[in-house]
Amino acid sequence: MSVNGEAGGAPLRVGLPVVDMVTGLNAALGVLLALQERERSGRGQFVEAALYDAGLSLLHPHGANWFLNDQTPQRSGNAHPNIYPYDSMATASEPVFLAVGNDKQFGILCRHLGKATLADDTRYATAGARSVNRATLKCALEALMASHDGPALADALVAAGVPCAAVLSVPAALQHPHTAHRGMVVEMPGGYRGIASPIKLGRTPASYRFAPLAEGDAFLPRASANDE
Repeated sequence: MSVNGEAGGAPLRVGLPVVDMVTGLNAALGVLLALQERERSGRGQFVEAALYDAGLSLLHPHGANWFLNDQTPQRSGNAHPNIYPYDSMATASEPVFLAVGNDKQFGILCRHLGKATLADDTRYATAGARSVNRATLKCALEALMASHDGPALADALVAAGVPCAAVLSVPAALQHPHTAHRGMVVEMPGGYRGIASPIKLGRTPASYRFAPLAEGDAFLPRASANDE
């Protein structure tokens, strides 16, 4: 929480249970690692995945920054602490999140916005300079984006080679054409809808046979010959 939130604001929790989910993924990965090792040694072993450990493992790049410079990482809002422009930008409509990671992408961005000379400005010509001068750069970029529709601008920039996306609501994301293309929504008889598995296997893909139980429903196991 100490690194999440607006600069100068109060610490905020992340808007989804990321530590819980990553701990589960770590546990599953640990089981697979142990099974793979068992093929060689023939021996089992204890597998552990703790919430605390998973939380620490997610401190990127804040942990690395602290190890390198001993300075306590601070909150930076939507912006990346090391790279800029890697931030949410206002437009004439919905905001756009830019993920400009190098000088080439920054040059393409400036040319697309009609201000190629911005990439030659000594304050912004290098990644380090852009990070230091992020406040003035954000103002300059938002002024250039003020006449653009956010989603249309994001599509055009991606086509030009600049990583970015419009900031979507949850309904907009779940109804997005690419979500359908990736098969990321499951619909089952009875009206159930949910998010599909993000893991795609070419030969044995995930199948969806049972909807989750609704709150209050009881699970009745199938009777067997040994049941009394």
